[in-house]
Amino acid sequence: MIATHLKRLAFFWLASVLLATAGYYLLWLVMPRHRVFGALFRMIQYHNQYPIPYILIPCFCYGLIATALAESFLAQHFWGQVAMTVLIVILSMLASFHYGGMLWHLHDMEAGFFPQQWQEKLIKNGFNDGPYGLWVIAFSIPYNLLGAIVCFFLTRKGASLF
Repeated sequence: MIATHLKRLAFFWLASVLLATAGYYLLWLVMPRHRVFGALFRMIQYHNQYPIPYILIPCFCYGLIATALAESFLAQHFWGQVAMTVLIVILSMLASFHYGGMLWHLHDMEAGFFPQQWQEKLIKNGFNDGPYGLWVIAFSIPYNLLGAIVCFFLTRKGASLF
C-alpha cells in the first residue's frame, strides 16, 4: 500500500511539473509580452522572471493533496470528480501561496533588498504577503483555467493507474 502511494505521488509530481512547465512555455509563445502569469499593480514580477520555481511549489502541494484524495476521487461519479478537482486545486493553492510569498521575498533579497534580519523577512513577510499570490493566480488567465482542467485529467489518470 505504501509503495502504491509513493508511485502515485511520484506520478503526480513528475507529470504535474512536466505538464505545467510545458503549458507555461506554450502560452509564453502566444501571450502578449510573454506574460503568462498575472501581477498586481506596480508589483515586481519575479514570478515572470523565474517561472519554474513558482510552478514547482504548487505542483509539489498538488502531488501531496492529489495522492491523499485519490481514493476518494475514484469513488466519485463524473460531477463528484469535478467537485473533487475543484477542492484539490483550491487546497493546492492554499497550501502553496505562503511558500510562493517566501520565494518572492528570497528573489527580492537576491535583487539587492537584503535586510539585517533576513530570516525574519523571509518567513514573516513571506507568509504575510503570500495571500497576494492568490490574486496573482486569479489574474493568470488562461494558465490557471487550463491548469485546473489538466488537474482533472491528471488526477483521474493517476488515481486509476495505481
